[in-house]
Amino acid sequence: VVFITNTTAPTMRRLRGDVAVVGGGIVGMAVARELKIRRPSLAVAVLEKEGDVAQHQSGRNSGVIHAGVYYTPGSLKAQLCKEGLERTYAYCAERQIPVQRVGKLIVAVTQEEMPRLRALYERA
Repeated sequence: VVFITNTTAPTMRRLRGDVAVVGGGIVGMAVARELKIRRPSLAVAVLEKEGDVAQHQSGRNSGVIHAGVYYTPGSLKAQLCKEGLERTYAYCAERQIPVQRVGKLIVAVTQEEMPRLRALYERA
């Protein structure tokens, strides 16, 4: 995979490839990776307007692996969140990527939020 950013583009005269992925965020990088896994012979270029990848939303997330506690139990969102959590931990374990399982602290900041906090406690 070739990465072309706003700092490398001026030095590249002409690039030939099979696929160009626009955007070096989490989705673009995941697409480029999957393309190379499925079709190793493809020449893949990731085009990014910034000087490096993950410079916007992808680089500013909270780093939380969500358990789906806010979703209705049994709902598709809750199921997918739980499956995503399990798959993320498995992916990291297989690749020896360190992960801290520190849990989650949810607090009520007003008395009016206490019923919602109790409901989340029961759900979790």
